[in-house]
Amino acid sequence: MRWFDWLFGSASQPTKGLFAKFRRKSRAPTDPDLLKIAKDRKGHLSRRAVRDEYNRLVVEKYAHDKA
Repeated sequence: MRWFDWLFGSASQPTKGLFAKFRRKSRAPTDPDLLKIAKDRKGHLSRRAVRDEYNRLVVEKYAHDKA
């Protein structure tokens, strides 16, 4: 049991350190209008196609801010 406690922490908070790195990564908020457009365009294909179309729309929309 000591090996388990050493590896994962004490029994009171066994997953605190183990999953801490996953909580550090935060995602940007989703633009609902662009997501709707992406679903309308690519919704019949796959989730990956919708995500790719959404990312393309976001880059297209916010590229003008950096220029």
